[in-house]
Amino acid sequence: MPPLLSLLTIFLLPTLAISLCVPTPNSTTWVWSSPVGLPSYSCQSSAGATNDLGSTPLPCASDPTSVYISLDPALGAECLVAKSDCLIPMATFESLTYQYSISGCAGVWAAPLWLTPDTWQWGGGSGEIDSLEFCPRDGVNMNFAGGGHQITLDDDIDDAWGYVTVRKDVDGIVTSLRCDEGDLVDGMCPEPSYSSCDECMSSPSYACYCDGGSNIYGSGGCQPDTDCMWTLVSDIWNGVSGDDGYFGCMTGIDGVVEKGEPNMKTECKISVEKIVVRGEGGGKMVWGDGSPEYCDLLTLQ
Repeated sequence: MPPLLSLLTIFLLPTLAISLCVPTPNSTTWVWSSPVGLPSYSCQSSAGATNDLGSTPLPCASDPTSVYISLDPALGAECLVAKSDCLIPMATFESLTYQYSISGCAGVWAAPLWLTPDTWQWGGGSGEIDSLEFCPRDGVNMNFAGGGHQITLDDDIDDAWGYVTVRKDVDGIVTSLRCDEGDLVDGMCPEPSYSSCDECMSSPSYACYCDGGSNIYGSGGCQPDTDCMWTLVSDIWNGVSGDDGYFGCMTGIDGVVEKGEPNMKTECKISVEKIVVRGEGGGKMVWGDGSPEYCDLLTLQ
């Protein structure tokens, strides 16, 4: 390779690596939906609902598992959300891995990818898995709706890229770990090592949901009167009002945005790609009853 081309390659590769995906409005198959005008407890836009100001989440080109979301302050205070109809039985869930990119999101509450139980109750004990979330709005975090052992990543909220793997072990302990592409093992971030709930709940390098008992199976989403099913969600909440979560996560950032106010000076962009959900034994996920056939695009083929 000519010396000049070698230098160009060295300098260009990092830039290409952290690029967001290319969105497309013309995907014939997409495992997500982004209905216009649905209400949400978490976020009300300046028009009162979600995806209701002329912009909606989109798939990335050539990846039906992906989601791309971008704010446009000229449209107003937006609440943008994409949801999957693929039901994940927590009893047989083993892992979730994906690639993410973040650009210009300081002062924005967003969750590039999280898992919500069908029955949401008990706050930090709900079983919600926020594998990436900008709450508070000055960093990239791995949360559990305020429960478990939450951590803040070293990622720059204005410019970040990497991979995340969420795992559930045989005891129902859930961990979330971020890694670089070069760290992937069989397409997943390395498996955390811990010998007890206490050790898992004190690690600085990964997030952990563990209570020393039935763990995720004892959460609000897995009680006897629930279906113990979870679904995937991706969102940017930059609206004007919402529930307790809104007021807790819409933190003030000096010189950027006031507490409780939408950030109208940003074009925050997030994308998640190459999503793979694995079931028992690390194999193909068997989705919950009523899940569309296209859900198989989200698991091993």
